[in-house]
Amino acid sequence: MKDKTNLNVNSVEVISSDFHSDIVELENKSKRTIQKAKYENDLKNIEIKRNEKEQKIIVTRSWIKRFWMNLTLSWFIKFSNRKIKVNHFFYLRHVKRVKNKTLKMSGDVWYKRIWTNVSGYTFLFIMLIVMLFPFYWMIITSFKDYSEIDAGVKETLWPKHWTLTAYKDMFTYLDSNNQTNSIPFYRFFTNSLFIALMSTGFSLTVSVIAGFAIYNWRTKFNYVFMIIMFSIMMVPGEALILGRYWIAVKMQWKNNLLALVVPFIGNVFTIYLMSNAFYGLNRDLKRAAKIDGLSSFQYFAKIALPAVSATILTSFIISFIESWNSVLWPITIMDQDSNWRTIPMMLYALMNLTGDVNPEIFKAQDPINVKMAASIMAILPMVIIFIVFNKWIINGLTKRDVGGSSKG
Repeated sequence: MKDKTNLNVNSVEVISSDFHSDIVELENKSKRTIQKAKYENDLKNIEIKRNEKEQKIIVTRSWIKRFWMNLTLSWFIKFSNRKIKVNHFFYLRHVKRVKNKTLKMSGDVWYKRIWTNVSGYTFLFIMLIVMLFPFYWMIITSFKDYSEIDAGVKETLWPKHWTLTAYKDMFTYLDSNNQTNSIPFYRFFTNSLFIALMSTGFSLTVSVIAGFAIYNWRTKFNYVFMIIMFSIMMVPGEALILGRYWIAVKMQWKNNLLALVVPFIGNVFTIYLMSNAFYGLNRDLKRAAKIDGLSSFQYFAKIALPAVSATILTSFIISFIESWNSVLWPITIMDQDSNWRTIPMMLYALMNLTGDVNPEIFKAQDPINVKMAASIMAILPMVIIFIVFNKWIINGLTKRDVGGSSKG
């Protein structure tokens, strides 16, 4: 009888313990549910505020005010993300633990990922070295003396004596007036800047108008037109050189500034980029504009253009870099005595430079240090532009839709 009583007591204790654990588990689940709801609600509120700020930016006409609002929007996003991490620290930690536990139960544990991570990062590091080494070699070679680049001298990965002789001799050679058809370095630079700005400005104007036309006036031929555009994008630019050259000669543009500007006005890639950006607009914007009595041009100028400003900036930078780096077409259509020679043409001429051309300046048969100095001067503006505007370039290429559905 006593044993039976003890058995009943133990059973009651076990049931009580199980009941208590179930209650604790239910309380934890309820707590996690409340935390999840608060977390999702905060994310939703931040997204709503973000969309409101973006809509205000779209309808703002002043570019100064729009720039300031974009800046404050980026600050708001960064601050909100940090605030979310702080306010929901315990919930996010719980989610992370559940995730790790699930991965562990599935057999995906950290020590099994060591080889994958090591091999992946090793491959990325090797590729980084492969991509950066030519730039590194170009920089250190430009600071070497002639004695370190002579034939038969074993070149090192670090200059023995750092010197600016190569840069000095490059400017001296280009700025010397005793050469036939010589123009100074600053003229090469201003020519490239002027031509790049002109061709980019015209190209961007045509691209924006054409992209909006494809988006706004939709016909059954739009699909065919897009196929033609993609087909043109697949054709290498070098294949069009002969036809372009024949047309330029017939138009009497050889050795003329127009030959460096007009052929680049119709850029198929930027036209496609702009049309894709306009297609990403919310259809409610266009409908609201029509209800308010705006014409197509007013909708284009007041609403559509500000909405795709990031893509416009991206297209401008891409077209500018393409025009600045153009070398094959300029050396084909322009003579070596032209006053409109550009930086790439200067670089192309210096690549064939030898010490026999001007032994008083160049103390080596192959002044590779001078050539590398010229290369750095040619790419430096583009590197600066990319460093400054890389965020805008990426944002323009991956711009998300401006709220809601984009069909319309």
